[in-house]
Amino acid sequence: MKKYICEVCGYVYDPAVGDVDHGIKAGTSFNDLPEDWTCPPCGADKHAFAEVKEHDTNETEKFMCEVCGYVYDPAVGDAEHGIKAGTSFNDLPEDWTCPPCGADKHAFRKFKY
Repeated sequence: MKKYICEVCGYVYDPAVGDVDHGIKAGTSFNDLPEDWTCPPCGADKHAFAEVKEHDTNETEKFMCEVCGYVYDPAVGDAEHGIKAGTSFNDLPEDWTCPPCGADKHAFRKFKY
């Protein structure tokens, strides 16, 4: 099943996981989510989500926050916090934290499609 990313905060809805904290069972496709479902970390509605497009991960490695689901994409960077596009995760400052939830870099793992 396809994954969807919140374009507001970077949270990734994975149908294989669902959203158990909000009563959405694993195996629920994005299209089958209730119309009033909102992004768990930021509260954006379903219209703020876009399908995750797969691409060559050898070019850039993405990392996902295990606390909130935010995905750091080096191709995008984190402009709001002064991180330029093209900055690899390993080159982020040690004091960089997850934009939506504030978790430190140790809460991130390589993102797998």
